[in-house]
Amino acid sequence: MSILRADSISNRTGTGAPSFPNGAVVTGVVTATSFVGAVTGNITGNVTGNATGLSGSPSITVSAIDSTGISTLTDLRLASVADKITVSSGNSPSLSYNTGGGNVAVVHTATGPITLTVTGIPTTSDFNNRSLNFAVIVKQGATGYACTDLILNGVAFGARAAAGVATDISYPSGTVATGSTSCYDIFNFIGINTTGSASTMTNYNFISIKNGDFRFY
Repeated sequence: MSILRADSISNRTGTGAPSFPNGAVVTGVVTATSFVGAVTGNITGNVTGNATGLSGSPSITVSAIDSTGISTLTDLRLASVADKITVSSGNSPSLSYNTGGGNVAVVHTATGPITLTVTGIPTTSDFNNRSLNFAVIVKQGATGYACTDLILNGVAFGARAAAGVATDISYPSGTVATGSTSCYDIFNFIGINTTGSASTMTNYNFISIKNGDFRFY
């Protein structure tokens, strides 16, 4: 058995890495600034970069996931879901769609008609053929106030718009929702993309349904 002792190994010409056509067996620790190819065995330490082509039954432990950008899934199956909400006081709740603001606004101490403002709704082609869903939960006091107006990416949608225009909100039987008193009211909004293109909010028509009069007593 021979022992090779060297501080640095290169190919014969000294211009690159040597080749191991029959493989190499390492019983100690391997430290590398970069690695390409298959690895058999355990890796200890921190791994950065992208891992592709994993096969077999790898056991991967992740302490946290930092996911940014847009992810599109064909089939998503979850055991439990907790919706993100944004709690606000007054008559002007707002949601930030593209920074994790959620789709549900909870309103306390409203003093007048409520308008929901949503910013950051995607307008790129990868958001084509989508529907939008928002909800406003209002904790009503002695006077009930309804949420019947939306401002989405700066475009106003309202119950008072003329029938047939793109920014009108449609209600069951044409009856605009009203607020109750001393209860929770939930105002639901569903945006239907009528053209398939997400390029502008005016391509959406909204319908609204109120589920309400959930009494405190």
